[in-house]
Amino acid sequence: MTDFSIPTEQLSPHFECDNLDVNTQVQWANLLPVAKASFDYFASQNFVQPFLVCQAPSFLQQKSIISALTANLPETKPATYTMLFDPNQPTQPLFFELKEDCLSPFNTAMSKLAATISNDKLSVELLANEFIDDEALLNAAHVQNFNAMLEQIILYQKDPGLSDAVHNLCQYLAADTSQSKVCIAKYYKAWQDCPGLNVCQDFSRTSLFGSLLPFSKQGFDFASIKLGLLHHSVGSILMLSCEDVLADPQLWFDLKASINTQHLSWSKATSTKQATMPNPMPYQQKVIFVGNGNAVADLYELDPDIVQMSLIETELPHEVVANKENLGYYLGQLHCLSTQQALGFGPSLYQSVLKLATKFCEHNQLLSLDFNAVLKPLRLLAHLGLNSDSAGFNQACYALEQNINAHQKFSDLAYKDKQTKIEVSGKQVGQINGLSVIDFSGLGLSFGEPIRITASAHQGDGDFTDVERKAELAGNIHAKSMMIIQGYLTSLFARDHHFPLSGSIVFEQSYQDIDGDSASLASTLCMLSALSNEPLHQHIAVTGAMDQKGNVLAVGGINEKIEGFYRIATLDGNTEKHAVLLPKANVSQLNLSEQVIQACEKGLFTVYGVEHIDQAIEIMFGLKAGSLFEEQTVYGKINKLVGANEAEPSALTWLLKKLFG
Repeated sequence: MTDFSIPTEQLSPHFECDNLDVNTQVQWANLLPVAKASFDYFASQNFVQPFLVCQAPSFLQQKSIISALTANLPETKPATYTMLFDPNQPTQPLFFELKEDCLSPFNTAMSKLAATISNDKLSVELLANEFIDDEALLNAAHVQNFNAMLEQIILYQKDPGLSDAVHNLCQYLAADTSQSKVCIAKYYKAWQDCPGLNVCQDFSRTSLFGSLLPFSKQGFDFASIKLGLLHHSVGSILMLSCEDVLADPQLWFDLKASINTQHLSWSKATSTKQATMPNPMPYQQKVIFVGNGNAVADLYELDPDIVQMSLIETELPHEVVANKENLGYYLGQLHCLSTQQALGFGPSLYQSVLKLATKFCEHNQLLSLDFNAVLKPLRLLAHLGLNSDSAGFNQACYALEQNINAHQKFSDLAYKDKQTKIEVSGKQVGQINGLSVIDFSGLGLSFGEPIRITASAHQGDGDFTDVERKAELAGNIHAKSMMIIQGYLTSLFARDHHFPLSGSIVFEQSYQDIDGDSASLASTLCMLSALSNEPLHQHIAVTGAMDQKGNVLAVGGINEKIEGFYRIATLDGNTEKHAVLLPKANVSQLNLSEQVIQACEKGLFTVYGVEHIDQAIEIMFGLKAGSLFEEQTVYGKINKLVGANEAEPSALTWLLKKLFG
């Protein structure tokens, strides 16, 4: 018999970690170059299309990743803004943008103004009236501080109206006899924005738009005005969570109106109408939306304009390719995160950590970016004081699994107590061990377990029953797989003859809905056994999908299925040889536990990989599939058993139509 067994070295991934250049700094820009290029392009463009939509899996630390990807954007100096009390319109303060690096000089100047007014109102009043036209007055010692203040303001102003506004404020404060000391903070507010990326941690009206206290006779008390995130992110990039926007659509549409009109109105800061408000602030804003696929889809449904206003769309992937370059970046990012969390991580753990990362992806050439899950064993390893090597890491992984494997333990008990019938040795006609994966909502790891599939065939009128579908315990994909089996058997045996048999296929002791096509290979083999009356090996479990041409196709959950059969087959200390037959296309996903690999090395367990059902027949029956005219083959035995006359019309086509309805 041809050897279809898979070499031991292919049962688990191995990575070349020698001579890797591992930089222990943040590596997101290197790990995600496509996303990085998208953010760079977005930052370099103007505000014609101000939105970028980023789709990212929920398990990623989305905000920290995007912050890292935008950390090296071209540096821009903070802009400075001020609002000033206007005596001519007390209910509508004036807004000005100042030149760069003038926040501190401006605050100092305004403080000098307050001190000068409080100490010598008459001199200030004279100076305010003359402003800076009288050189003799400007040189007077008692107004030197005020003169310096005016020079500072004029030097740093961007708007020529600022000098007039300060002039008017000087006159007003000098003429006000109601207060002996001037509290200048009540008459102006100056601040700087935060260029670059501003992450919205609190998507609320007050957090974004700020807040105002009710208006009084004296106008707004500027000390009571609380600026929002939008005031500090003018002309920069604001990052919003799609989930936050969906939770408060009205707030989003108010923000969108500010972006479209390029004015930030104080009317958005309060839900109550006020007769007087500060003037709107000139406003430009870029916005990055980030969320998972469902959230992005709901966002587009909520506001279709976002699609039209988006300059670019990008995504943060679930995984990266495990090439040598990415291995260095990946391990570097792990070093960075483990250092932040005070976890021990070094070369002795590289192989174990990378193996775990590929297992999350179900592919040996991909590394999961779910660093939180990858770091969990490291945290427990440090907590339990285990050795920082592969043995200690495996112990930590096992301990984590034991915390949430009650469902698996209950399943194992059913097999151990013989409540769930299974045979893992000998041969049986019309019976085979298929493989399934059990998934749960909430806590609980997915795990594999064998499922006994039986088929029966007998003389009849061609009526064939798929019990799962008849009992409405099977989904559409399962029904499709059974129809594929029908197509394969029809093309093989029923081109020109009636088929004088009836039969049925059952997934034994299955009491819940099942779905998927991964049992189609096992079901076909089981039916061939029933038709040919030839027994199948019970120590070999089978998984694999199949097409109408007999090709064996890849399935999911391959590692859980293999480890599940090994676990059940050895429950009672059984040391007989066992095996699993799977699609050869799944070999690149094999990432088996050390326990299973050691059993393979000892010859107690074998993993077979096949590409066509004929190869699976050879392994499971110990006979070649052959042709219809070779009597000592499986196909030949079935053809002989049927014994149809070539002149008879085809009945198997009719029979197999009834096979699954």
